[in-house]
Amino acid sequence: MSVSREMMARRVALGLLLAPASLLQSAALGAEAGSPQFFQIFAMGSAAEQNSIESVPELQKIADQGDSNAEYKLGLVYDVGVGARQDLAKAALWYQRAADQGHVAAQFNLGLMYATGRGVPQDLVQAHMWLNLAAAGSQAAARAERDLVAKKMTQSQLGEAVRLAREWQPKAPVR
Repeated sequence: MSVSREMMARRVALGLLLAPASLLQSAALGAEAGSPQFFQIFAMGSAAEQNSIESVPELQKIADQGDSNAEYKLGLVYDVGVGARQDLAKAALWYQRAADQGHVAAQFNLGLMYATGRGVPQDLVQAHMWLNLAAAGSQAAARAERDLVAKKMTQSQLGEAVRLAREWQPKAPVR
């Protein structure tokens, strides 16, 4: 039985929306988007999961109500370009909204964006702060990424990043 292109795209989108950020990072680092390995990572999911996938407009509606999981998922949609055209600025905006509420995976992804200047101006202080918060929230890869960023920073920058992380408090949802 062959799987239609539409069904394959839905499975990939589902995998992206349900996968933890650490898996997404591993996939991004280890498999190109068009490769069979990439598809295998994201083509999993039961029939129930496939039927429960939210469309981008549904996610948008939930995110607009301040749901940090929906905000994070929209960040993924725009980051990867599955379900909508890739827009790194929008990805950063949605990650920021979720990260501000304490969503650890969004903090991790936002930290990576600041570290590399992907979708936002490169800012090592912000990168370190978000990665530090994600590491404190038990995001597996955040500690190593934070330490890599720290090696590129001056003592002054590092002190500022640590201060910001210590002072950070989750914000109420934006509605």
